[in-house]
Amino acid sequence: MIYKSLSRCTKILRVNPVFINTHSSPSLSPSIQSCSRHNWGSWDNRIDFNILLQQSINYGKPIPKITCDMAGSASVIGRRTTNEDRIRIKELRPDLIYLAIFDGHGGSLAADFCSQQMELYISYWLRRGETDLEAVLQNAFIEVNNALARYISLKVKDKDSMFSGTTATVCLLKDSIELTIANVGDSRALLCRNGDARKLTIDHSPSLKSEKERIIKSGGTIIANSHGIGLVNGRLAMTRSIGDLDLKPYGVIALPYTRSLKIEHGKDAFLVMTTDGVSFVMNDQEIVDAGGRCTSPAEAANFIAEQALHYACDDNASTIVIPFGAWGKILHNRNVNYSSFGRELCRSNRH
Repeated sequence: MIYKSLSRCTKILRVNPVFINTHSSPSLSPSIQSCSRHNWGSWDNRIDFNILLQQSINYGKPIPKITCDMAGSASVIGRRTTNEDRIRIKELRPDLIYLAIFDGHGGSLAADFCSQQMELYISYWLRRGETDLEAVLQNAFIEVNNALARYISLKVKDKDSMFSGTTATVCLLKDSIELTIANVGDSRALLCRNGDARKLTIDHSPSLKSEKERIIKSGGTIIANSHGIGLVNGRLAMTRSIGDLDLKPYGVIALPYTRSLKIEHGKDAFLVMTTDGVSFVMNDQEIVDAGGRCTSPAEAANFIAEQALHYACDDNASTIVIPFGAWGKILHNRNVNYSSFGRELCRSNRH
């Protein structure tokens, strides 16, 4: 009876996503019985979700199928001469989507290396049978950093490459419902839930007491620049990164912050990942509001990146947007000024 009911729901969704079968069976849980337009989102013709039948049965509620080709991404060079941001979106397994954003500094060497190698190390730990995705990401981050150090010492042999580093924010989406996040540095992942921005990552900077204490305990120093921003040994504005090999003895580690959560498709509209070129000039809610006004994830990613330029971003600005079940359900009607000359004027001299 469960299979029959969900199959009918799936067929109707594929024909016309606006109309959802509300036929229920006594054996179905209340969450599956309430498969309705209100619970899911707008279900208009902007994104056509299919239902994952087996996962819906396993979790006791209808789960839309999220695929890589639904994601949108954008990267703009800003006022820099080169773009050191890197983006990766890939299906690692039929049930696992990999999304990653890297913001390089001191050249693109570290960001290039991570964009090529991170997914390989994640896949390695998955093949070994590790089921804890947070542990998978922690191991992958550490091993990628060690591999980069070996690569630089054995093949690059360039003194300047010791100063190359990158942020790393990686998200794994399993069964279209289990989200695992890991990050080092200040590239962010934000979840739009009921129209509100929920920050899923930590900005690793000397302003955090625990981070500052580790740097000082390791023999490093925190020196503020002319804008009052603390820099590790007067050079780096973050306390965790991949690369930056000259600062590894001083407490700049590659161990990521990790967390896991379940997506609530009736409330969660999308996940957005950004580099600090975006988050420096836009707050979290502004980023989510900008994405929520768009008709597709691709449009949202491009609009957020372009909006950062309107706010006088002088760094590379990159974004990834992937939709969830409530895409289009929450209309962002906040009165947000998306192009402010005064704000541009204030931001233009930040460096």
